[in-house]
Amino acid sequence: MYRRVTLQAYRILTVLAFLLLCGSQVAWSFSIHEPQASSVYQSGQHMSVALDLQNLPGVTKVHYYWYGEDEDMLKALVEEKLVLVATGKSIPPFGGHILVPQEAIGRYRLLAVAEQGGRQSKHQALAIFDEVLISIEPDAQLLSIDFQTDKPLRFGRAGGVRVYDQLDSLGTTFKLPVTGEFSDGITRAIRQHNTGTTYLSGNESVITVNQDGVLRLEGNGATVLTVKNRDQVATLEILVEINEEPNQPPVSDAGKPQSVIAGARVTLNGLGSYDPDGGSLQYHWSQVRGSKIPLLDPYSAQAKFLAPFVAEERTFRFTLRVTDIKGADSLPVSVDVVVRP
Repeated sequence: MYRRVTLQAYRILTVLAFLLLCGSQVAWSFSIHEPQASSVYQSGQHMSVALDLQNLPGVTKVHYYWYGEDEDMLKALVEEKLVLVATGKSIPPFGGHILVPQEAIGRYRLLAVAEQGGRQSKHQALAIFDEVLISIEPDAQLLSIDFQTDKPLRFGRAGGVRVYDQLDSLGTTFKLPVTGEFSDGITRAIRQHNTGTTYLSGNESVITVNQDGVLRLEGNGATVLTVKNRDQVATLEILVEINEEPNQPPVSDAGKPQSVIAGARVTLNGLGSYDPDGGSLQYHWSQVRGSKIPLLDPYSAQAKFLAPFVAEERTFRFTLRVTDIKGADSLPVSVDVVVRP
């Protein structure tokens, strides 16, 4: 009990200290100075990182995390995403160098999170962080495109073979695994559009495909999917033989953007989501921007969290995907929550 009270008092004093600093109009900042947003780096290259950290008291370490552009932070293990821990003795202070993974391609998010007084900000009242989106481009030629599936790709009972038979309803989706073989000997995942890949369905009454290679089953039959990236083209024959009972995919609605003050209780509102066929829905919230925060009830229509105390205005982004009782998924939609000091 004593330790709990002491920790609570420490947090309150930390917040009061920042309020006093702000009230005294002391200039301070915590922002990623290098790399700059939208910078382009090569796979396997060392990337310099540096912070603009001015008059910010109590910072002992800065943790840097590496995420895909829209990767769900709530699923990812923090330890696996940590790429650098920097201190005031680092060169430059609280910065350093990060090795871009050899297999990287496309857009990524570099997140810097401050640690104060020996405790990371996620365990404190203050969330001190900054993030930038950068692009990774291999210094190698794309030699070929492949699909990590059976060929042809069969859904349901097509050809008497039950492949991906869990997808046996109209409207269900499937993330097509697309890879590229490069001249440096590295195989890279190139499904998402930010890697340069484009898609074309030969028959949209059988399957449709979005810009990130997510197939949606629209009807029975055969079609050919054409995939392009750089100067390479590949095709995949797709056979669909599933339950023809009509089923329209659900529609997700993540609610309106919100602007709240630190410490407020925030409710993400997905109640506007619906199934055109009138069925019930399953909900799945994910976080794709901001420092990682505890999200309560991420599988309900209304997920909740406590807005962290921030020293400056910061944006947290969440996405919502819903699934109907027959397994059809909506396309994800996002909503921003801006937290103010």
